[in-house]
Amino acid sequence: MSIRVLSRSDIEGAVDAAAAVDAMRVAFGELSAGRAVVPVRGQIESAHGITLIMPAFLGASGGLGAKIVSVFPDNPSLGEPPIQGAVILLDAETGRARALLDGTSLTEIRTAAGSGLATELLADPGADVLAVFGAGAQGRAHIELLAATRPLREIRIVSVPPEGAEELAAALTKRAHTLVPADGGPTPRVRAAATPAEALEGAKLVVTATTSETPVFSPEHLEPGAHVNAIGAFQPHTREIPGEIVARARVVVDQAEAIWEEAGDLIIPVEEGLVGRDVIHAELGEIVNGDAAGGRAGFEFTLFESVGNAAQDVAIAETALARAQALGLGTAVPF
Repeated sequence: MSIRVLSRSDIEGAVDAAAAVDAMRVAFGELSAGRAVVPVRGQIESAHGITLIMPAFLGASGGLGAKIVSVFPDNPSLGEPPIQGAVILLDAETGRARALLDGTSLTEIRTAAGSGLATELLADPGADVLAVFGAGAQGRAHIELLAATRPLREIRIVSVPPEGAEELAAALTKRAHTLVPADGGPTPRVRAAATPAEALEGAKLVVTATTSETPVFSPEHLEPGAHVNAIGAFQPHTREIPGEIVARARVVVDQAEAIWEEAGDLIIPVEEGLVGRDVIHAELGEIVNGDAAGGRAGFEFTLFESVGNAAQDVAIAETALARAQALGLGTAVPF
C-alpha cells in the first residue's frame, strides 16, 4: 500500500486554469444538485489563528476527502504564509487513504477557479479591466487565473499597506506576457493603484481578497455593470462589500447554508435591515446545472459571494491527483 504525496510544485505542474475551472464546475454542480455531502466546516480558534476542518463527499464523481486549513494572520512576520493546510483523499469504496496534497496551493487555485467560473457565468463578456483588492496569495492567484481565462487589458492592484500592491505589480509586470489566455491575447498593463477609486474607475471585473473587517471601497466608485468576486470575508463580523452594493446587485453564492453561517458581507446588511435573506438569487451550481440564468438579469451589478467549501477542495484535489499520476508527478510513499 502507498499514498501519493503532491507538493505545491507537483500541483502547479499538473493543474492549469481550464482544468481548475472545470473542477469547480463539478464541485458547484454537485453541491447545488444535492449530490454532495458537505457539512458546515468545523472551526477551532487557538492562540495564533483559526483552524478549519472541511470534509466532503461528491456522490456523482465519487470524490471523498477532507481539508485541514489554518489561517494564522501573523505568519508573514515569521516567514510563513498566513494560510496553510493539507488535503487528504480517501477511496470512496474502502476508506483507504489515497493521496496527501499541499492544501495551501490547492486553496489558492480552487478559490481563484471558483471566482473564474463565476466570472465566466456572471460578468459581461467584454469586461477587460480587473481591479484586485489585496496583494497576498489570493490576490496573485486570482490575477493569474482570470488572466489565463479571458483577455485583460489592464490589471490594477490596491492594498494596505500600499507597498504590497507595488511589489506584486512590479513582479507581475516582469512576466506580464504570461498573463494571457492559452489561445493568446494582448499583454495586460499591471499597476498598483493609490486608492480604491483609482482602482475601480472603468473596471468591470473586481476581486476583493483582503483580511479587512470593513468595506474596502465606497459604493459610488463601483462601475455600473461591474462583477465582483468577494472571497476575503469568512466570518460573520467581517465584510469587504458595502451593504448598498449588496442591495443593488444580483447576488450569487457558493453555498447558501454556509453563507448564512459565515459571510458577514451578507449577514451584516441583513442585520442592518438593508436587505432580507432573499437577497441571494442563486447558488453558482444552479447556474451550472441550468436551474438559474447567468448574467446580471437586469441588476446593476453582479456579486459572487464565496466563503469556500470542501466540495471545491475534493474536486480540485481529484483533478490534481489524476493529472499528476498521468504526468508521473508526486511521490508514492509506503503507508
